[in-house]
Formats: sequence, C-alpha cells, structure tokens
Amino acid sequence: MGDQTVKTPNYSDSLGRVNDLLLVEDNPADIRFVEEAINNSSLDVTVHSVSTSAAGVDFIHQRGEYTDALEPDLVFLDWNLQRTTGREVLTAIEDDCSHIPIVILTGSKAKLETDHLPSTKAELMKEKPTDPDGYIEIICSIAPSQ
Repeated sequence: MGDQTVKTPNYSDSLGRVNDLLLVEDNPADIRFVEEAINNSSLDVTVHSVSTSAAGVDFIHQRGEYTDALEPDLVFLDWNLQRTTGREVLTAIEDDCSHIPIVILTGSKAKLETDHLPSTKAELMKEKPTDPDGYIEIICSIAPSQ
C-alpha cells in the first residue's frame, strides 16, 4: 500500500503505550473493523469512536459531552468525513494537542496526494488497511513498546 511519512516529531521516543485510541470515522463498518482488529490482538487498547469532526475536536479537548473522556494516546482520523474533512480536526487542535500522534486514514491514495495537508499535525498518512493487522502495525510503529 502507498504510504507517505509526514515530517513530524518522533512520537515513538516519548510515547510508551497506547491505552486509549480515538477513532474519528463516519463509516460504521470501518469502526467495527478497527474495533475487531484491536479486540482480536494482544493489545490492551480501548477504542473510542466519534463520527464527526466536531465530536472529534470536543473529545480531544475534553469538552461538551466528552468532559469526562480520557485524553487519547493516539488518534486515527478519517480524512474524508461525510460533511467535512479531517483538516478541520487538525486545524482545531493545532498547538495545544501537538503531543497526541495523529494518523490520517483514507480510502483514496490519490486524495492523499492531491490534498495539501498541514504537515506538522499528522504522524502518518495511510490508506485504510484492508487487513486487520495493518491497524495493529500502525499502533506498534508509533508506540513500539506495545
């Protein structure tokens, strides 16, 4: 699969483990796929999912209905949300959450190549894995002690 590494901090130097993963995804089948991949792995990761960019921003900032949510250790962000794009999430969390690794996922490699992404916000841009192990590999590449 085509991957592009984005010039960002090396989170693996400071991120020990991923305990809480936030999935910003509007496709219920993709949410189930990620949850099943993690549940069937040896990882002890809790998956939290939201389906809109606004909910993703609220979850990350722990506001609104997410005031009691734990800050995620990692975010999987669908770039092509129905009414918006992942760009809104990246813009909204700009500086205050730069310590949280973000992986942009999309079903279209061409879309990744044509969009001008804010390169300082995302750890990786990847096509959505079609194999459950692909999600596990992403987590382990960011938090090698998993």
